[in-house]
Amino acid sequence: MLLGATLIFHTVLNYMIDNIEEFETVPLPPKKLKKVSTQNPVIQVNAKDKDSWMLVDFGSGKTHLVAEGETKNQIFQKTEWDLGFSRTKIIANGGATNPQGKTGVINLGPVDFEAVQNAPPTGYVEDKISFGSLINKELSGWYNYRTRTHNIESKNNVYIVKLGDEGFMKMRILNYYCGKKDQDCRTEMCSRQQAACLTVEYVLAENGTDQFPFNTPSSTLAQSMGSSTDIH
Repeated sequence: MLLGATLIFHTVLNYMIDNIEEFETVPLPPKKLKKVSTQNPVIQVNAKDKDSWMLVDFGSGKTHLVAEGETKNQIFQKTEWDLGFSRTKIIANGGATNPQGKTGVINLGPVDFEAVQNAPPTGYVEDKISFGSLINKELSGWYNYRTRTHNIESKNNVYIVKLGDEGFMKMRILNYYCGKKDQDCRTEMCSRQQAACLTVEYVLAENGTDQFPFNTPSSTLAQSMGSSTDIH
């Protein structure tokens, strides 16, 4: 038992050493971040209400706000949508969320967004119920939680979404705060009122194919947001 306790102690100690920044209680200098540029569509999803889902149909740009109680009335089956957002939670239109839906997701990790030119043919994960809650395991880990500032920070993972029988989409979440950049919330506490305003970059595959059109980034995120469609 003593040997086991010693092993556990050293494991925890090594973890804290490797992740000491997350255990700091004093402000740290901001990390140097890669500047995100895009010519792709960028939308903003208002997911502030923890008791509702903001359903988004990326093909049409339409949204539908669904209260938690409405989900029991088969509203997921009656509405055209691809992904649903509620604070940090994201669900897809398939599996346990909607057995009639066919939306699935693959997490490619923090790869070069523009380098992803084709959607994989298989491997898409649908929603499940875990501990009584709807979850898509590919989407559930899209962010880091910074214990020092209690803020949410996107991992900038790239996701491929199979949109039922309507083709494919690639996307990534660029930010979680209204009026704030991710790097601003690394060294200061961003308020709950500013949170759950997700900025999502996405590209739909060309009609009838698994191929994504290629863009060469040239404009900053702030510029692209000025010309994009904001979803509230």
